[in-house]
Order: sequence, then C-alpha cells, then structure tokens
Amino acid sequence: MRGFLPDETRISQVHLRTARLERALGFYSAVLGLKASIGPGAQAILSAMPKTPGLLVLSEDRNASPRLPGSTGLYHFALRYPTRNDLAQAYRRIVKASYPVEGASDHGVSEAIYLADPDGNGVELYTDRSRSSWRWQNGQIAMVTTPLDLDNFLATIPAKTAITEPRPQIDLGHIHLHVKDLDAAERFYSEFLGLGVTQRSYPGALFFAADGYHHHIGVNVWAGQRLPPANSVGLVSYRMEVPVAEILYCLSHRAPLLGCEAQMELQEQGNRILQVRDPNGNWLQVQASENAAIAGPGSLWGGCPEEGKRLTHLPGKRSNNRLKIEL
Repeated sequence: MRGFLPDETRISQVHLRTARLERALGFYSAVLGLKASIGPGAQAILSAMPKTPGLLVLSEDRNASPRLPGSTGLYHFALRYPTRNDLAQAYRRIVKASYPVEGASDHGVSEAIYLADPDGNGVELYTDRSRSSWRWQNGQIAMVTTPLDLDNFLATIPAKTAITEPRPQIDLGHIHLHVKDLDAAERFYSEFLGLGVTQRSYPGALFFAADGYHHHIGVNVWAGQRLPPANSVGLVSYRMEVPVAEILYCLSHRAPLLGCEAQMELQEQGNRILQVRDPNGNWLQVQASENAAIAGPGSLWGGCPEEGKRLTHLPGKRSNNRLKIEL
C-alpha cells in the first residue's frame, strides 16, 4: 500500500532519556563522533557537525528507572551514512574505541551495523545501496537479513588511512519501535499519518514509508505488550519532518476523528510542532521543514479534511502525491 505523504518526508530527531548524561556522551561523542551542544537542564543536543540540526536530544534523569524487559518503546534508531566508505570509517572509530558491536547485516537495500548505547538503546549505523538496485515484489520492498562480513568491510579502507570526522550529510534514516499491536500501529502510521506499508512479510513486524523509501518507521511485537514506566530510560519522543506546512493542520483535523490525542505547540523560534500520542504512549512530533512549501489555492493540501470526510490515494505518478477528499 502506498501512502500519500510527499517523498521528502523524513525522520529528523529522536529524544531519549538517559540516567547518566556524561556516560551517554562518552558513546555518542567519543565513539560515534557526533558533536554535542550542552543545553539547560542537563540536556545535550547531538549533531553530525557543529551548527547543523540536532539529530539526537539526550535529557538526563538521575532517578530514571531501567527499561523493563519485554516492554514497548525503542528498538533502535538509525543513523544513515552517505556512502559505504563513511560507514566503514564509523566502524573504524568503533574498533579503535573497543566498543562492542551487537550485529552486522546486509539487508539487500542497505548495509547495517548494530550497537547498544550505555542505557541499552538500540543504535543502527547504515548506508543505503543505490535505489536502482532495490527490488519491489507485489508492492513490497524486498529486504533480506544476511551476515555482513565486518573484517572484509573494514578492509575497504587502507590500513594507514587517517580516521575522518563524520560528515554533515549524516542524518536519521529511520526509527524502529517495539509496539503492543500491529493492527493499531497500522491504523496510526498508515491510516492516520499517511505512510504506506512497504513490507508486511516479516513475522511480527511492519514497515512504513513515504513513497519511494524502504522504511522510515518500522514496528514489531517481538518484545511483548508491557508499557515501560513513565520515567524509564529510553524513548521520550521522535520527530517527523514534512515538506508542506499544511500537512500539520490536516493531521490535527484528522486526529480526533481517529481518536488520537494531539496538540499544536508554538516554539520560541515561531515554528509550530504538532504533537500526537502514538498507540504506545510516546509523542510523535510533526514539524514542517525549514523550506516547507505553502499550499496555495487549489493545492492538494490547501483544504484540510473536515468531519465526515476521509483521504484516499489516487493512482498516478508518484511525484504528484495526488489525493482526493471523499464524503
């Protein structure tokens, strides 16, 4: 199933609660090379380069409880590297720091290395293969999970090559969540949010994306149905950025129709963020991108859905992202 959100939709930020900020920064800064900006209230913002948008926000709570086994929440968030060489350089940093790697996989569409941060949050580092090599079968992206030979991967960089700093093109490629129920997740991420289901053949999992990508959000029921304590370490919120400002208002109108808790907030910079509670109690933040288009008269996004109306996707060219509003 294809969604109706524009192709430029992306995951832009993840907010985590940590029990020890200094310990977490030892991983994200010293091992991964992200640049930290320390904010008020024992908070840090981590970016690929100084003065670039924050990819990760860490908030310290010394009284935070550990996340209980078998509970919902973050499975992993994924830092996406622009090239295979950039990912290999990141792996060299990990090896030099003697930090443990939990796994490495070739997914066909991407190559990935898996770690856990000091609080136990899953972190994926990956690079995409060329989109021209991706395979789609019956409307679903063909993904596999085979071992990635890390020794061979590291050998792609000459041994005496200096370790380079992360490049500003590093971004957040996707987020993967443990959820209570797949049907509820599909209603939220697809019917409400407008992402398409790109893969449903993995047992106990679903993958969602704006048109054209393998997945921006993945969900699974592998951990169980227990909700974590409110002050436990782990996921606080995650942010999705959209390229058309009116999408925020369309979603805010749709939220009560589908029983979603939502609130619009005005930030100090004048930007608006729509906060929506996902089915597992986490806040999904939806924000318009810095250069977001403004829908004019006759635009597809110019009229938000009202009571008793629903959005459906019209067949056609993907770049058109066409919608119709039906009574």
